[in-house]
Amino acid sequence: MKSPAALSLILSSPTFIMGSSIRGLKQNPSHAKSVNIQECTGEAILPLIKNNPHFAESLVPFDSPEAAIDELCKDHHRSLQGSEAIPFSHVTARGSQFDKNYFDGGTDWNLGQEGISKVINAGRIPASAEAISSQQLAWPSYIANFDDVDSCQLRTAMCCFTKAQDPSTGMVSNIQDNLGISPNADVCTIHLDRSPHAGHVTTGKTYYSSGKNIEEETEDAYCTGFSWSQDENDISTKFRANTLFHISMMDGFYNNNLVGGVPGAPMCGCVEQMPVVSHADCVKPVQSRRLSVGNNGNMFIDSSMNFIPCNEDSLVAAYAADASNDVEALSKIVAGSCVDAVDKDLAPQGYKRGNAWWYADEEHWTPVGGIGFMYHPEISSDDFKRAFKSSSTNVIRRVCKSCIPSHRDIYYKRITPVPDSLDLLDMLKNSFSSTNNVLSTDFEMYSKDKNGLVTHWQHCNYSISHGFPYECGPEGAVTKQWTAFPLGGSYAKHMAFYIEK
Repeated sequence: MKSPAALSLILSSPTFIMGSSIRGLKQNPSHAKSVNIQECTGEAILPLIKNNPHFAESLVPFDSPEAAIDELCKDHHRSLQGSEAIPFSHVTARGSQFDKNYFDGGTDWNLGQEGISKVINAGRIPASAEAISSQQLAWPSYIANFDDVDSCQLRTAMCCFTKAQDPSTGMVSNIQDNLGISPNADVCTIHLDRSPHAGHVTTGKTYYSSGKNIEEETEDAYCTGFSWSQDENDISTKFRANTLFHISMMDGFYNNNLVGGVPGAPMCGCVEQMPVVSHADCVKPVQSRRLSVGNNGNMFIDSSMNFIPCNEDSLVAAYAADASNDVEALSKIVAGSCVDAVDKDLAPQGYKRGNAWWYADEEHWTPVGGIGFMYHPEISSDDFKRAFKSSSTNVIRRVCKSCIPSHRDIYYKRITPVPDSLDLLDMLKNSFSSTNNVLSTDFEMYSKDKNGLVTHWQHCNYSISHGFPYECGPEGAVTKQWTAFPLGGSYAKHMAFYIEK
């Protein structure tokens, strides 16, 4: 396989201080020919190279070693400042439309090509990473996702991946199948008007969170992002495009096989255009510098970019470290909890999270059977007996969506033991007779309205040919609300029975 084409770059040459040759010196492992440096000044560096013969020989020609290193540092800084930023389009070399589609989640890098490995299809990514390791990439403002005139006011960008790609076959599957990075975020809400170019829809919302509480939230995306300073010379600002390349193409896609975004939203973009999610990791750029002695005795400084987790455990926490940042605005996008975020979004529209009056949580209720809209497969007579015997309350519930309000949610509570001669399941379905089944003697009945108000029933009529509750009612006889299995001769056309666990 041919190597990926080299980028069209002009790489700045290292800055040299000429020194005498150090040929003939014995190679002592403790006398390395390069050292990592943080502060680039003679005062900071001289203690690091003290007693190192490689550097000593290089500094011999100079009256002041400290001044010589200071000058080397100044030249190195000028060379970095003088170099032009590399256009972001040089990274893929496949055109601005490809770049836009990639960050929206719609190229062959995102969707995969069956039978073509990632190494072949996207081998340019690691080659680009090496070429730009010490070079500044230009911010891709030509892509709508990163337009820092109409967007990016929070100076924060993010990627949210929901798919994973098999690196050998190119096939794409859910992120939960990925063997690299695991999901870390719930997707809460998509505001379609925030990124119409990505979703091709100009208005509307999609709510992804269906959990009733935080414990029920399910991580279904991996989100990571970064922020940058208002200072143009700060490393976070100067190398923000490099950081974008790292989290999206190099680390996200190439190293960890992460691809597709949330439908209706960009895969990567400034946070103002991204979906509302519960969490995002945080990454920041750091610049590593080394002072080295070449084989010809010359000293030079080179630098490279690395990307490390932020000191804080989340994107919002890292953003909050700068008191001037609008943390409240970012917290509406990286929200901490989808339950809270969705509730806050629905409240101004007059909606409130909750269950319909007819909802029966199977954690507390065992389904017996249902018909019509509330259909549920009927359990056997033996399973019914076991479920009723294990019930902590001996309560059977009937929910009927097609009944009148007083009979929509009614409860039968057994207060005497069920004799072996009484088939309780058949009684409920087809024959609500008074044999071993008398109100206030063998059982109690009550109903609940949509607000949870309980009404105890005072009257019952019985029948050997009609099911529960025949003509029982809160105060007097109520007709045509009984159950019939199979469906027929009843107003309870959409109903279900449950046993309380």
